[in-house]
Amino acid sequence: MLLPTSKNYNVHTFSEERVIEGAKSLPITFDITFNPDNRKMPVVVFCHGYKGFKDWGPWHLVAKTMADAGFFCVKMNFSHNGVAHTDLTDITDPEAFGQNNFSLELDDLGLLIDWLTSDNEEYRHYMDTDDLSLIGHSRGAITVLLKTLEDERVRRVATWAGAFNIKKFVELEDDVTWREKGFVDVINGRTKQSYPVGYQFKQDYIDNNERLNLQAQIKNLDQPLLLVHGDNDDVAPITNSEKINMAIKHALFLKLEGNHTFGASHPWESDRLPEDLEDVVNETIEFLGLE
Repeated sequence: MLLPTSKNYNVHTFSEERVIEGAKSLPITFDITFNPDNRKMPVVVFCHGYKGFKDWGPWHLVAKTMADAGFFCVKMNFSHNGVAHTDLTDITDPEAFGQNNFSLELDDLGLLIDWLTSDNEEYRHYMDTDDLSLIGHSRGAITVLLKTLEDERVRRVATWAGAFNIKKFVELEDDVTWREKGFVDVINGRTKQSYPVGYQFKQDYIDNNERLNLQAQIKNLDQPLLLVHGDNDDVAPITNSEKINMAIKHALFLKLEGNHTFGASHPWESDRLPEDLEDVVNETIEFLGLE
């Protein structure tokens, strides 16, 4: 399938959707996008944020642009992000959404990396799995940073409008109220739908604090890190990236123009990336191309 692009590279790009089993039986759906004329391309995996999904807005154009630049690009749905594999256009499974947690996302991402780095006959000739990078948008930044800290297969990591304070997500409600009620309602600002997030989300953080405490671990991150943040982000303030930049002296911190989604929205009808997001993608491509 030939996808549109924000740049005229005149490159034939192949894109295919795949499904593997997730950490708790629900499927992980993901796309692979690459130029089949190339061999041994660096691999980049894109992870969506909270209330996000792989087919949100212009993420397909992001994948195409990166594939045109020479990457084997993968964008994934976490198994419990609430997007059913039978309808990938929006969150339609609030029960699954409410059973998601950070441990599940880390396990899902690990399973996908396992699949990519295994000796699969279809794509192994195209991928340089020794050069694997992660990109996380919004809350996805927390997941990719935690995975980079625990998985030496990740060579580089980039965050876009990244969240950092993991406690923001585990303190959605007073602990006693949340525990007694069993869930807390989370509103999707775009659709105005309400999703019940189970107390298991907070319990997972309590039970796995050593693994999930990003604030305590971030200083141990050795891999190259790119932090990209918009100067008009009212969802995840730029102070998130500033704090990470203070902790990681070798990070590259870029303050660019744009809001939380760098001008993107859902659905996205244009065949071009918004200008602010295109800048983000180009800066990321340059970063990931570093030796």
